[in-house]
Amino acid sequence: MTGFPERLHERIARLDTRVCLGIDPRPELHPSTHPENHGGDPARVARAVVAYFRSILEATQDLIACAKLQSAFFEAMGIPGLIAMAQLIAYCRRLGVPTILDAKRGDIGSTARAYASAYLGEGVFGSDALTVNPLLGFDSLEPFIEAATTNSRGLFVLVKTSNPGSGDLQDLTLETGQSFYMELAKGLRSLAMRHIDESGFSPIGAVVGGTFPGALMKVRNLLPTSLLLVPGFGTQGADPSDVATAFLQDGLGAVVNSGRSLTYLTKDIDYTDLAWQATHEMRNALNATIEGRSQ
Repeated sequence: MTGFPERLHERIARLDTRVCLGIDPRPELHPSTHPENHGGDPARVARAVVAYFRSILEATQDLIACAKLQSAFFEAMGIPGLIAMAQLIAYCRRLGVPTILDAKRGDIGSTARAYASAYLGEGVFGSDALTVNPLLGFDSLEPFIEAATTNSRGLFVLVKTSNPGSGDLQDLTLETGQSFYMELAKGLRSLAMRHIDESGFSPIGAVVGGTFPGALMKVRNLLPTSLLLVPGFGTQGADPSDVATAFLQDGLGAVVNSGRSLTYLTKDIDYTDLAWQATHEMRNALNATIEGRSQ
């Protein structure tokens, strides 16, 4: 199997899209999935959630580079939610849509290997890429890197997150004179350069929030062979100009995630039509900004 960066770039180039569709189930936000309309039965709610997002995926599949499933929202629905997550991962695979599981896992030794096996292996939660938390140290990433390289999957390591409070720790100045997030990016650069695939990219990518354009540009320059996953677009406030520097000159190298602003736009039955329209507009807006930079 070709590596994750090559598969993702092939899809980006073929469909001319950098949109990552965020799948963050919030059953109470639409009547078709609202617990009150399913007798409070978790299994029925989970099935409705699967139907809701399957219809959105079917409508937008030619407009998206990948889909990011946020595991927390599925876990909040209990066992039926985990079944729903597995079913949606399988449905994305059937459609040919690469999946990023946003689980932000991080641990050491056998526990990290178990996480890596669960999310970067061949099981029901196996995805094309996984978000991981590096705060236990670079050695804690090794089991994930091993699984990613062995199974042709990818990693997105948290570097500079999109939330307002990220600066509490990530912007701290260290003894080196660098901010914590830049020292982290520097360490990832070293790891990434050890694992370059035939496409010239590494399976070790980074998460950098579009809400911090300056940080995004710095990390992009420091990690030229890494994919960037850029959250914060839309509801959190980032716009196309904020995320433009995530992309390389050829328009590759990054995907921009948006969840609620693509998937929860109405309480009516035409939610798939509105999801298609919003995704189409986001794709075109990103492409226009990228093209403007290259001219």
